[in-house]
Amino acid sequence: MVADGVGTTIRRADVLIDEGVIAAVGGAGGLGEVGAVGGVDGSPGECQVADLAAGSVICPGFIDAHAHAEGPLLETGVVLGALAQGVTTLVVGQDGESWIGANAATAQYLNAYFAPVNGALSPAGSLTVGEYRTAVSGRLIQNVAVLASQGTIRHNVAGMSPSPLGRQERAAARREVETALADGAVGLSSGLDYLPSRFGMAEEVADIARPLASAGRPYVSHLRSYGAGVGEGLEELAAVGQKAGVRVHASHLWGPPAAIGAAFRAAGDAGVAITCDMYPYRKSSTILAVLLLPPELQADGPERTLAALADPGQRAMLLADEKFTQDYLQNLYLGSVPAEFARFAGRSVATAAGDDGARSAGEWVLDLLLRTRLNVGAHLDRPTLAGEHMDWLVRDERHCAGSDGIYHGQHPHPRGYGAFSRLARYYLAGGAEARWQQLARHLAGNAADVYGLRDRGRVVAGMAADVCVIGPRGIGDRATYGAPRREATGVDLVMVNGSIIWRDGQPVPGAAAGLLVS
Repeated sequence: MVADGVGTTIRRADVLIDEGVIAAVGGAGGLGEVGAVGGVDGSPGECQVADLAAGSVICPGFIDAHAHAEGPLLETGVVLGALAQGVTTLVVGQDGESWIGANAATAQYLNAYFAPVNGALSPAGSLTVGEYRTAVSGRLIQNVAVLASQGTIRHNVAGMSPSPLGRQERAAARREVETALADGAVGLSSGLDYLPSRFGMAEEVADIARPLASAGRPYVSHLRSYGAGVGEGLEELAAVGQKAGVRVHASHLWGPPAAIGAAFRAAGDAGVAITCDMYPYRKSSTILAVLLLPPELQADGPERTLAALADPGQRAMLLADEKFTQDYLQNLYLGSVPAEFARFAGRSVATAAGDDGARSAGEWVLDLLLRTRLNVGAHLDRPTLAGEHMDWLVRDERHCAGSDGIYHGQHPHPRGYGAFSRLARYYLAGGAEARWQQLARHLAGNAADVYGLRDRGRVVAGMAADVCVIGPRGIGDRATYGAPRREATGVDLVMVNGSIIWRDGQPVPGAAAGLLVS
């Protein structure tokens, strides 16, 4: 059966792949006559036949609309936790803070500030989108699409200055966006919880995002506010879209459905096309310092932040905040920590502090930030993120699957290893055949449309042969908060650009068919 991502129901068919491209999708009669002659043009040759178990379903290779995978892809060419779920393309450069596109000074800053999310670039030299393409060329097993990063570009031209960019600085930032697009970037991201991305207001961001309009690429944003403030965050996103004349996309979107729906309608009324991604977990994952410390304490860079954390007066002010209460710290879990603190990974801050003999969890976590030089990732439980909100969001046709996967550290969030499997199970609940097409759209086609990947995301003749096959037993996730790196089950075969890269629960050795796609 084929879920091509185009029709309303799945259908029985054979799929012919030739030179990395889907050459034909056969009807009820199959493609036996093509196999007999060998080539699709009637030339001599042979067809290799991959017989699939009865009950298998061929889907487009899944596209992760939001992943922090630039490091693993640079190092090994593959993210196995994603591949086991059928993900053939990962979109990186997220949240405005990637070291792709960074000059040497910016890479050094990001290595100190954003390493709990993206890992460090080693050595911390400059790396443009074009240079990243060269570095991964011939080594990729999965495809990668890269976003230019607004915070990275802002640091390149203005460092950690909180002041609005001047005319010359904006022009320099626009040139960097133009260069990134010419090198194959598929859009521009921002991360308005992070620094220095946070310093960019809507008018400034729209000004540097203008090259996206002629390129037909989106502006993608980790909003300035979620939850109860999601309406304001989406309003700012739409304002950038309207001023720059570009499509906009909200990263890992969550908040009250009524507020999101109202903001979507307002954006549409203003002529702004808006889409989103989200993963099916209640806990978030990011930098511990961002979750605990006010932005003004981080505004001058890590060294000033560390000095403030060592100041008794500043510590007393912080400890008076509700974020340093036992209740809050009981819902905050340690993810990645330096090796000497590895025994605390996976535990709540409050539990880790108690196990370490600390009298105050607040004092303990401030000391942890000091001793680790802020290099700690954490997961935060969001009790206000209810199941009915998630159900509403992932049914909306503007939704794309995005894992927000982080793949390093002792105890990553399980979303990188299970988000696509969980979503697939959700869409297939009830067993209706039409739900397979919903799965194909949300896990592949929608993200291809958002990022302009015109030859990906559907099982249609002429498309690149990125394909995954879900076996008759169905797909399932095994990653948990206690064991976050357990690979998913149920994907029997994965192809990237016509090469089989995963079969029967194992990667296929030597299959480096991935590309930097745009």
